[in-house]
Amino acid sequence: MENLTTAFRQWWNNSAFLRILFIGFVILLLQIPISMISNQINERQWTEQDAIADVAQKWGQAQTLLGPRLVVPYYKVTTWKNKHGQTEQSRKKRYASFLADELTIDAKIDNQTRYRGIFKVPLYQSHIGIKGHFKKPNFERWEIDPKLILWQQAEFIFEVSGANSIQNSIELNWNKKTYAMETGLGESNINAAGFNALLADNFSKDKYSFDIQLTLNGSERLFIAPMSGLTQISMSSNWPDPSFQGYKLPNQHEVSPDGFHAQWNIPAISLSYPQQWLHHDFEHSNLQHSLVGVDFISPIDTYSMSERSTKYALLFLLLTFALIWVFELITKQRVHLMQYLFLGLGMCMFYLLLLAFSEHVGFTWAYVIASALVVTMTTTYAKAIVKNNKYAFSIGGVSLALYGYLYTLLQEQSYALLIGALGIFLSLAIIMFLTRKIDWFAK
Repeated sequence: MENLTTAFRQWWNNSAFLRILFIGFVILLLQIPISMISNQINERQWTEQDAIADVAQKWGQAQTLLGPRLVVPYYKVTTWKNKHGQTEQSRKKRYASFLADELTIDAKIDNQTRYRGIFKVPLYQSHIGIKGHFKKPNFERWEIDPKLILWQQAEFIFEVSGANSIQNSIELNWNKKTYAMETGLGESNINAAGFNALLADNFSKDKYSFDIQLTLNGSERLFIAPMSGLTQISMSSNWPDPSFQGYKLPNQHEVSPDGFHAQWNIPAISLSYPQQWLHHDFEHSNLQHSLVGVDFISPIDTYSMSERSTKYALLFLLLTFALIWVFELITKQRVHLMQYLFLGLGMCMFYLLLLAFSEHVGFTWAYVIASALVVTMTTTYAKAIVKNNKYAFSIGGVSLALYGYLYTLLQEQSYALLIGALGIFLSLAIIMFLTRKIDWFAK
């Protein structure tokens, strides 16, 4: 019985397969603190979004401009016979929208960064000039009687998602006449924010020119709908890291450390909506499908980068523990599972340190500080465990190489998968090389 117990203990202590199972269990156990750190990253990210939303609510939200367009009311006449055989009629006011024939929009954007606590909030003030011309609205395609068209109630409207962020009174110059624009979209009752001007024009001419100047506060992004037969949009800003968005990228753009300039030339044939429509037959949300513009993003989103880094935690633990296990096999010196656990917890601290420091010194310096602290701690502890400077510094060097490798992965977007696959392949090849002469049957 004593011999059987001794044999079991020897098998327990010396079985390579059993140690691999327990090391794997430690790695799985370490996913708990990794998950907790990942949750903390998400919580800090939500706190940042709340801070941005709070400042943006007072300054100006992300802005979207739709329009301008002409809205012309008309009467729709319905005729029927009553039960006595007499003809009766009813008239109901309907609305038709007409887009400009040509439109030029020039947006000069002054970006600035403000802080709410430790969180950065990207804000801007845009000076937008809108000019173009309309042709006389044509109702012929709908076979509407000209006598039913209410020309004197025609309105010039444009929509702004955050109308409360307008910083100036808006005047419409319409065919050499000046109109003060009012809040709202007039009688058309479109469920959106914006401005309107009652033109009171008889539309006796074939062409009508206009221009508007407005100053608009906003945050995070500025989008514009190209609502005309031919739309030219120009944006310039002092923001050096634009992200051009929308259904179409700029035809031309220049980006430098001093800012950017972008220009779109968009013909009506590329749009997903017509140049004129009747309101009761048109889905207003279609206008959102052709937006173009820019997101004012930070060059490095520290929370996204921190979250991405935690996705490689399992790989780091596997490679580091595999290296220590190989040293065990080579040196015949055992490392206790609790020591594996402490080393793993030290490696998990990297992600918490990275998150904490990045909020104050930026992601790059936070990465340098966190990796230096963890590599120093890991090397010192490994020296105490293996009692061999060569192996301890080898473990520290591999840890340092892994953090350098991770930083490369985080910086690369296009080649991240390729670099990751080659890194794993190389790590496996090194482990196979170091263990090629081990007699596994003797374990």
